[in-house]
Amino acid sequence: MIERRTLGWTGEKISPLILGSWEFGTPTIISEEQAIKIIRKAIELGINAIDTAESYGAGLSEKIIGKAIKGFKREEIFITTKVSYDHLRYDDVIKSAEGSLRRLETSYIDLYLIHWPHHYIPLRETLKAMEKLWSEGKIRYIGVSNFPLPMLRAAREHLSKTDVAVNQVHYNLLYREIEKELMPYMIQENIAIQAYDPLALGFLIGRREIRDEYRWYRLARPEIIEAIQPLVNEIKTIASEIGRTPAQVVLNWLLIKENVFPVFNTTKEEHLIDNIGSIGWRLSKEHLERIDRIWTSIKLEGV
Repeated sequence: MIERRTLGWTGEKISPLILGSWEFGTPTIISEEQAIKIIRKAIELGINAIDTAESYGAGLSEKIIGKAIKGFKREEIFITTKVSYDHLRYDDVIKSAEGSLRRLETSYIDLYLIHWPHHYIPLRETLKAMEKLWSEGKIRYIGVSNFPLPMLRAAREHLSKTDVAVNQVHYNLLYREIEKELMPYMIQENIAIQAYDPLALGFLIGRREIRDEYRWYRLARPEIIEAIQPLVNEIKTIASEIGRTPAQVVLNWLLIKENVFPVFNTTKEEHLIDNIGSIGWRLSKEHLERIDRIWTSIKLEGV
C-alpha cells in the first residue's frame, strides 16, 4: 500500500501523488472506457486522491470519475474539483457546486477550489458562497488555485469559519516561481501545495513534440525545449545511475519537499505504474545539487 501523507492543516491522510484528470474530458486523447480503467487501477494501487474541475471536458471528466469510483468506499477517496473562472458570482458558485455533485454522483466534495482568480468579481463574494457550501457539508475544505501570495492572503481574510486548505499551483523541477515568496508562506501556515504539471507535459523527460492542444502552455516553445535539453540529459543520467526512470526522478524531486503533493496526469497504465514508483525513496543531496547546477545555468526568456 502506498504511504499516506497529511494534507496541510486538515489532518487528512492522502496519497503523496494525486491523479489528475484534465485529459479524461477529451475523447480525442483518451476514451471514457480507458479513463475509467486508469482511475480504478490507480485506486487499486493505492492512489486515493483524484483531481478534476467542472471545466475539464465541460463536466465530462467529473462524470467519468463519478462512474469510476462506484464500488469503492467513498470515504476512502479524496476528490478535489474546481469552480471555473467565469462562475465566481455567489449564485454561480452554488450552482456550479451542485452541478459538480451531480456529475460526480456524490453528496459531498472533499476539496473545492477556485480554479483561477478573477480580478473583477469580488473575492469576498466568491468565498462567502464557498463558506455557505462548507457550512452545509457539501464541501469539506475550501481551497484556491493559481493564487499569488497577495490573493491567497486576501482569500484567507474573507473566510470567518474555516481557512484555505490548499493552493494548487504550477510547480515543477523547471518552473519554480512559487519558491520566491508563495511557498515559504504556505509552509509556514501549513497550507498544502498541490503541484500541477509536475513533468512539464513530458518535456522534462524527453518529449519534444508540441501537440496542438498544448500550444497554450508557457513552456511549449521549440526554443525552450531546446534550451532545457542539458537538464533533460542530466535527469536521464541520474535515473540510469540509481535504477529509476526519468519520470520517477522528476516526481521524487517534488515529493521530497515539505507539504507538496504532485498532481500527475496519465492516459496509459504503464505510465501510471511508472509514476507511482517515485514514492518511497529520496534523491541524494549530490543528485539534487547536480540538478540545481544545470537548472541555474538555463536561461528561459519570456517564461
